[in-house]
Order: sequence, then C-alpha cells, then structure tokens
Amino acid sequence: MTKFYLTQIAIWLTVGLLGWQRSGQINKRPTVPILRDRPRVVGPLYDYPFAVSDDHLATVLYKLRPRFNEQPTKVNFIDHAIRMWGTNAQFDDESLSGKRMLSLLINDDVFARMWDPHTPLLRLVDQGIAVTTQSGRASVSHVDHLMGTLCEIGVPLSQTVKTSTGIGTVRDVLAYGLNQFCVNQREYEWTALATAFYATSGAGWYTCEGQEIDFNTFADRLMRQEQPEGVCYGQHRLYTLTMLLRIDDQMQSEGVIPLLTDLTRQRVIDYLLVINQRLLCSQSAEGFWDGNWPDASRTVPDPTTNQLSRRILATGHVLEWWAMAPEELQPPRESIIRATQWLTREIIAMDRATIEKKFTFLSHAGRALALWRGGLPSQFSAANKPTVSN
Repeated sequence: MTKFYLTQIAIWLTVGLLGWQRSGQINKRPTVPILRDRPRVVGPLYDYPFAVSDDHLATVLYKLRPRFNEQPTKVNFIDHAIRMWGTNAQFDDESLSGKRMLSLLINDDVFARMWDPHTPLLRLVDQGIAVTTQSGRASVSHVDHLMGTLCEIGVPLSQTVKTSTGIGTVRDVLAYGLNQFCVNQREYEWTALATAFYATSGAGWYTCEGQEIDFNTFADRLMRQEQPEGVCYGQHRLYTLTMLLRIDDQMQSEGVIPLLTDLTRQRVIDYLLVINQRLLCSQSAEGFWDGNWPDASRTVPDPTTNQLSRRILATGHVLEWWAMAPEELQPPRESIIRATQWLTREIIAMDRATIEKKFTFLSHAGRALALWRGGLPSQFSAANKPTVSN
C-alpha cells in the first residue's frame, strides 16, 4: 500500500512539474515582435512628370494646406493632415505646422485646449496607451489608425506621449494595439502597417489569446475579405499589402528573416495583379474610379454618398498605392495619366469649404500626386509657386 501511495505521489509531482514547465514556456512567448525604435523609410519609386506638372502639383498642394475654419476641427482631419504633410511641414499662413499637429495628437495638454478635456484621445492603461476610436470629432476613425500615421511620418517608438492619465511613449500605443489584437478583429489595415514598419524581421509572436501570428497571417487576412468591402472601398487593404511587399524587400536585402514567406509573397503579388486587371476594366473614360471599382457593372455600395466624393476617394486611394507598388505591379502609363489628370482638375476646381469638408480623402489624393512626382508633399510646397491662391 505504501508503494502505491508513493507511486501516485511521484506521478502527481511529475505532472505538476511538467505543467509548471509548460506554464513557464507559455509565459515566455513573445506577445509583440522585436521592434526597432525608428520606423522604416519606404518612399516613392517613380517620378513621372506626365502624371502631374510642377505647376498643377503646386496648386493642388497649396489648396490642401492644413487650415481648418471649423473649430474645433476633427481629430480625423489632423490625423490625415500630418500623414500627408509630415512633422517638419511649415506654412506662412494660419495653416497648422507639422509640429503643432503632432502635439495635438500626442500631448493631452495641447489636445485638451482644443477639444473637450473630459473626452481625452489618449489614456495610459495597464496594457499600454489606449486611443479613443470612433467616438465623435475628438477621436480617430479606425482601429490603430493613429499608430499607422505615426509610423509613416517617422515618429520613433521612444517619442514621449502625454496622456490624460500619465506619461508613456509611442511604444505604449503600439503595445496596446498588439495586446488588444485578435485574429478575428474587423480592421487589420493599420495594425499590420505599423507593426511592419517597426519590425526588425518577419519573426512571429503570439496574441493575447495565445494564437501564433506573423505577417503572413496579416497578409492572408487582408486578402480574405471580399472587395470592395472594408475602409475606403477596400483600398487601405491594398495599400497595406503593397507596403508589406516593400518592407519585405528591405528585410531580404538585410539578410534577416523576411516579412513574408516566398509563397505568401507570390500570393500577394498575384492578388494585386488581379486587382489591377479589375481596375483597368472599371476605369472610366475620364479617368476616375467609383465605389464599385471591382465591377463597374454593379451599383456603387453607397449610392446616397455624393458622387464626386466617392470618385475622388476611390481614385486618390488607387493612385496612392500604385505609386508605392513595385515595378511588376505597375499599370499602363495611360491609365495613370488619365487618373492623375482627372484628379488634378477636380481638386483645382474645388472651393475652400468643399476641400475642408472632404479633407480626409483629399489628403490621400494630394499625397498620391506628390508620390508620382517622386516625393512627399512637404518637399514640393515651398519649391514652386502655385497658379491659384484660393
């Protein structure tokens, strides 16, 4: 009998030890990828004067300066404006400088002087810095959209962030997004984008639910949803997929674990090539696309939305990700010319009130036109005098 009890005790001790070891292994799983402090720089690849002339580009950019009559303006406008213009942008009028816009987004003291201090944008919590999302004028419009903006304008993870409940860093903003991430969440676009910009390699990590994830997972999910479902007629998913390819190129040249496997990379390329064919078939004779860009024979998904707004939104976003796409994904130049010239004419014809009302997607359009000339908007604004001044 004594031998039986000793055997049972030994069994239970072994099971307990294995469980303890297993628990330790699980607790050591990385919940975020290894990150670099400064985000990668992913710039435009082309300079096509035939896409937009110097004068026309200067005019468009002048009209899209970040000056907002309605006060307080929307956080969404600031978020989009700084992505377009960058942190170093300066203007000789009442337009917001890049530094001012950044402070509005990451310093609660500055934020509270413009918006209601009782509804802060940022809160320091146990899992990082939470960003108020889809809660009115004083919030961002999409999950991790602010983080997506910060990575593209070059803000380091060590940048101080002052919230309503304490001081942290941009790293805490990204940490919160990754800690809250689940594979079935609705929006992947900006979580994937920001994480890729700061990642040191394509090595994977684990979600808070214990699921293993990497950038192949992100890519698969971005391609899974039917087009044009998703934000801005699905175009943000296409932009993020394009940037994953560009960052994967960088990692391969560095000799680190690439962002994507060879199989996933080819799947992304094949997917975007199919998208290109759809776009070429649905482009209007004038050059624009609409919300039904995957199949122009179908009705647009939101027919009550202003027609011009829909078309500028779709066309500007298409041109933006095309401008960043590798050579193998480039459409015929004739398609680019028709789209950029249509977009340029429409923006130049707009009055100031209309531009402010439609600023979010116009910022994508203006940025796209600058990218096709080989730079970012801030690199052109002071170089050429615009032909109009309204």
